Amino acid sequence: MNSLRGNVLRVLVVTILASWAVALIALWFLLKHSETSIADNGLRNFAVHILQAIPADADERGPRPGLSPKPTMLSDDPKLAFQVWADRSRLIAQTPGAPASALKPDFVNGFASLIVDGRRWRVYSVSDAAQRKHVQVGRLHSELDAELQQKAFFVLGVLTTVVCLVGFITFLAVRRSLRPVAELQETLRRRVAFDLTPLSTTHLPTELRPLVESFNRVLTQLDEAVENERRFIGDAAHELRTPLAALQAQAHVALHARSAPEKDAALVKLIAVAERNTRLSEQLLDLARLNAGEHAPQRQAAELSELVLHVAREFEIFAQTHQRSLVLDLSPAHLHCNIDEIGILLRNLVDNALRYTPGNGRVRIRCGSVDTASGPAAYLEVADDGPGVPPGEREAIFRRFHRLPGNGGRGSGIGLSLVAGIARLHAATIVTGAGIDGQGFSVRVQFPAVSEAGTETAA
Repeated sequence: MNSLRGNVLRVLVVTILASWAVALIALWFLLKHSETSIADNGLRNFAVHILQAIPADADERGPRPGLSPKPTMLSDDPKLAFQVWADRSRLIAQTPGAPASALKPDFVNGFASLIVDGRRWRVYSVSDAAQRKHVQVGRLHSELDAELQQKAFFVLGVLTTVVCLVGFITFLAVRRSLRPVAELQETLRRRVAFDLTPLSTTHLPTELRPLVESFNRVLTQLDEAVENERRFIGDAAHELRTPLAALQAQAHVALHARSAPEKDAALVKLIAVAERNTRLSEQLLDLARLNAGEHAPQRQAAELSELVLHVAREFEIFAQTHQRSLVLDLSPAHLHCNIDEIGILLRNLVDNALRYTPGNGRVRIRCGSVDTASGPAAYLEVADDGPGVPPGEREAIFRRFHRLPGNGGRGSGIGLSLVAGIARLHAATIVTGAGIDGQGFSVRVQFPAVSEAGTETAA
């Protein structure tokens, strides 16, 4: 039932058979009506000709040879029978084999179907102007039915032959039309594993080309996803190798320390390396989830200021421990977003600012809305008063695993690439610039305007 060829053939067979049956019934009625009309016309014409052939002074007391029809009049149809009556009482002429009694006893002009001597006749009667001579021509219904049946069988044979020929040609046409589908199936079956090369659409029918083009787009996206996974695995393996080696080295230093101060110092470094590894692992997991595309169906309305306040509380202890201060400047800002992804974006911006800000430095987090041509649009800004980023490097720092020269190994090169990826998924724009009081670095993310229905519009 799921076969395209089978479904098409079934529909065509049913349609052809139904058309054949309707045509057969219509032809039967048409043939029957036509045959009856032709027979009636023949009876009428023959009767009129006989009447016109009777001499005006014909002897009415008995049949005369001159009143017999000419042989040519009967040669075309020897199954016709006629009678010539005078004054509705005397039979003055008839064909051999015609009944002795009147074919039409009422002698009324016109056609009638009557039973005479136990047989059914089709009769036509005509009289002269004086209503004295009557000509009646008849034919057996059995002979008419036999001719009609013969013609019907001929028409049935011709129609059946045409239907069979049309069905065969239709089968060949369907088979030929669906051949590209079978060839496409065979091409896919012969492919080796992970061969994501787009399929050729050169010789495909017009109806199949959009389907294959859509399939090729899926193959391209899948190829990009597989390539991203390969690159991610390679980058992750490279990035984890160094901190894991450092973690192992600090553990050995702590293990072989000769005094308690040396052991404590080694353990402090070990904790710092462990924290960096934990942060790196979290960022790698966030990056993997972002690449997997889990963001698509999870958009909802949110209040950006509440998200900022929640994330800022997470970093309070870290900021106090490292002698940094968090400054919040929050205004209401409505956003249609994936809350988890915006949380990742916030955490990476704040974490990046805190790590690059020196002791007693400040990190300011702002959010609010600005008026645009499409309506109010939410924005988020994180600024610090640290060393800043050279203008030539501000675009490069958003690439994956890119680090500024001389950063002392404080970053993994993943955080800001996550920010860029999440902003791109939310159609947001990123603007970089100077930080607090013209020092340091700032990142401003502006999101599209949100309509009253809660959907994003182009800003």
